[in-house]
Amino acid sequence: MHVAFLNPADAADAFFGTMVTCMRRAAASLDVELEVIEGDRSKERMREQARALLDRSTVPEYLLLVNEEGLAVEVLPLADQRGIKTLVVNEGLMVPDRQALGNPGERVASWLGELVPDDRTAGYQLGTALLSAAARRRAAGAQVGVVGLGGSFTSSSLLRINGLRQAVSESSGAVLHEVVPANWEIERARTETTELLARYPDVGAIWSASDHMALGAAEALRAIGKRPGVDIFLGGIDWAPFAFDEIRRGTFTASAGGHFLEGAWALVLLYDHHKRPSGPIHAKSQLALATRDNVDTYERVAARCNGIDFRRFSRVDNPELKSYPFSVETILAA
Repeated sequence: MHVAFLNPADAADAFFGTMVTCMRRAAASLDVELEVIEGDRSKERMREQARALLDRSTVPEYLLLVNEEGLAVEVLPLADQRGIKTLVVNEGLMVPDRQALGNPGERVASWLGELVPDDRTAGYQLGTALLSAAARRRAAGAQVGVVGLGGSFTSSSLLRINGLRQAVSESSGAVLHEVVPANWEIERARTETTELLARYPDVGAIWSASDHMALGAAEALRAIGKRPGVDIFLGGIDWAPFAFDEIRRGTFTASAGGHFLEGAWALVLLYDHHKRPSGPIHAKSQLALATRDNVDTYERVAARCNGIDFRRFSRVDNPELKSYPFSVETILAA
């Protein structure tokens, strides 16, 4: 069973590097031949690599595809022509993409489905944590001003922002001033944060769609003499390795993450499909919120991958499983 993964980043990437590490362990457990092709965060390189893969005389049986830069609209039909079964992971399709491709298995027969994070809930959890922290420090009767740093125009960024909006709407003491795109970049986040703080002097919480952008926000705060985690509360999403230390230091209030496990979970799904083909896959992985209270526990999740036989999560090999236990807690308990 040969599976190719078009990695939009590389081995040094804080998120995808960890994702691939756990994938390799899962592949060894499941006796899967895993090929990882790195895109180095280059839109053109990702397209070139996808075309090169599809042009091979012998192609892999399965493809794991992150819908980075809208790649799915181009790649899914071409993979279908070569008979490659494809599972979209981590970054789902936008509405225009779905209008072009339909649902999994309809217009593109070999498109198996999607395994994506519950991004809206992650954005909501982070927003709620930041609002709670800021509310404890606000003056009686004062509102908490909130600003947000979004990523790029992707489903994950938009869903996370919707979660933030929900958290603010449920809080009687908060107002969301503005959410601006920072394209997942530290430098851009630093610049945008500086401008947001100049526009809204009452900001008590800065929500970020990624840990890297939250780091840029923290740098912007220090540059104007503000103390992250004391004067203004901030946090991000992804569980980037540095985020755990930032939480311990008090710089970050929280970070939502654990979805780097999706690569391993995706291999479990493909393993089961290979042994017993089924209908379209519509799966979500649940993220967890790391705070000072649990940071040591959650930091161990990535390391735990190395000691786990992922075959135990196969519903084909373990018919007593009624559903896929795709969560951070599953890894901690294994």
